[in-house]
Amino acid sequence: MENQVNDPELEQNTEKGALEKQTEAVESQVQKDPVSTDTQLVDNKINSANLEELVEFLEKELKFEKWFESRNTIQKIIDQFEATFNTVLQDKKKEFLDDGGNSIDFFFKPPAKEKYDTLLREYRQKKRKHYQEVEQSQKVNQERKEQIIDEIKELIGKDDNINQLYNAFKNLQDSWYKSGPAPRAVNNSLWQTYKHHVERFYDFIHLNRELRAKDYEHNYNEKLKIIEKAEELAALSDVVKAGRDLDVLHRLWKEDLGPVAPENREELWKRFQAATHEIHKKKQEYYKNFESIQKENLAAKEVLIKEMKAISETSQETHNQWQKAINKLLELREQFKQIGPVPKSDSKRTWAEFRDVSKEFNQRKNTFYRELKNIQREHIKTAKILLEEVQSILNSENWREQSNRMKTIQKEWKNIGPIPKKLVIKLRKQFFDQCNLYFERLKSGYQKLNEEETPQYESRKEYLKTLESETAPNSFDAFLDFLDNHWKEWIEMDDLNEQIITPLNNEFQKIFNKKINSLDASIEEKNQIIFEIKIRCFKGNTNDLNDELMTIKARYEKVITEINQLENNLEFFNDKSESNPLFKEVNEKLDTLNSKAQGYRDQLTQLRQELRLIKNQEEANNTDKEEPTETDSSPS
Repeated sequence: MENQVNDPELEQNTEKGALEKQTEAVESQVQKDPVSTDTQLVDNKINSANLEELVEFLEKELKFEKWFESRNTIQKIIDQFEATFNTVLQDKKKEFLDDGGNSIDFFFKPPAKEKYDTLLREYRQKKRKHYQEVEQSQKVNQERKEQIIDEIKELIGKDDNINQLYNAFKNLQDSWYKSGPAPRAVNNSLWQTYKHHVERFYDFIHLNRELRAKDYEHNYNEKLKIIEKAEELAALSDVVKAGRDLDVLHRLWKEDLGPVAPENREELWKRFQAATHEIHKKKQEYYKNFESIQKENLAAKEVLIKEMKAISETSQETHNQWQKAINKLLELREQFKQIGPVPKSDSKRTWAEFRDVSKEFNQRKNTFYRELKNIQREHIKTAKILLEEVQSILNSENWREQSNRMKTIQKEWKNIGPIPKKLVIKLRKQFFDQCNLYFERLKSGYQKLNEEETPQYESRKEYLKTLESETAPNSFDAFLDFLDNHWKEWIEMDDLNEQIITPLNNEFQKIFNKKINSLDASIEEKNQIIFEIKIRCFKGNTNDLNDELMTIKARYEKVITEINQLENNLEFFNDKSESNPLFKEVNEKLDTLNSKAQGYRDQLTQLRQELRLIKNQEEANNTDKEEPTETDSSPS
């Protein structure tokens, strides 16, 4: 069955000319113009129209951009005009002869006939031009397909990397499937030639079976998707849309996808055909019972309109309730649009009701969310007031005495109403960061500053404020000097206990990290400075140094893994010269990673040295404590 699907001889079998068949294949996927769909429903109107109305219909159809898709409707108008005109002509001639006129003198050509002849000439010229353009496009497609075949032939026997050959081959396959149809006279021979050289290519490469399996798997998965879409169309209530979309799926199956494994071909094709037959059956039933179907569609639409009205008239008080109502209404609207046409006498009414209930719902929804925004503005204002109060407490002299107020503020924060999600995340983080800072002060001993330590603490805080406002140099070397000078001043200030100096060191580090952003230096140089700051701030702190050691070690191991992977990849290169751009790119990346790995090794060495110094110092202190005191001893 797979060969049948891919055979271009199995195009739509119609009684039109070969050129029209090709044109229909090209344009089968284009969505039909609404007017063309309407003409199927107004055959009675065409049949009952007079000459002037028929001319208007014809002129209207010819003005549409997609007039070619309406050619069946246009032909009906032309046939009806000719029949109607002949009837009128015979009646006029009879009247003329009955009044005593001579048949040789009879002439009748009303304005409608003159305009009709002009429009008919225009239509024939447009058709002729259209077919000429299609023919030219098909010749271009033929040339492109011949070029693709030649390029596939060139791949066969080429002494290149297998993966590169296969990628080039897949690109040519994609180009083939994307190219449009060639002239019918050569389409089949082109397809057979293309298949022949594809088979030759697969036979040429040693990975034929593996690559075929990969291609088969790809085509199998894509055809499964097409089948699933066809089965969804079979369940669609709009059979006209289902039939139109089915044509597109058949074109994709036939022209855009290659074969699947032989054992899967029959199964896939039968499943696709089953869905196709179901759609065709529903389509035949649809047109057979068109009037009754329209009435069923009308009843279904009226039920949906009632449900929409019920939702629109229900009072929604909260955002969640409105979201559920919006989603439900959108679902009903989509169901309404999926239902097919209704009787023309009820079409405008049902559409007006559908539009009005949607409009009324949207007005109520917009009113609710305008009011909600106003309420949210008040909530944002309240949140900012509480946040400012927390910040004020942290900066006040008697902050230790405000713990009860801080707990009350936290309760008030919980009772604030809804705030937009994007803003509430930011405000919540600021608020809880400040609250956590307050209670960390209470737990960490910050409040235990004695009278002697308070001036030292305030002095360091003032120093940090001055440092934050100071402009740092842009160059790397000058920035290092700037850091060294400030660190020297910082460590020469009066000592504070570890619980107090640690958060101050963290502030010092954060200030310098901000200044690094404006530094005119490479990323590696910036990271080096950040590391230097950390080492200084962590000095003597075993926990922080160990944490940093584990972080750097993890980064180092990750880089080593990447290096090993790239070095393994290099072994597979046949061309290891600098002229090979891919080989050159991998080497450059290896150089970068090796440089980064060396930087991490240096940092690990420095961290281990700091930890050894701390350990040695602790051992020395323990030795001093354990050394025994000399005492006089009397001989026994």
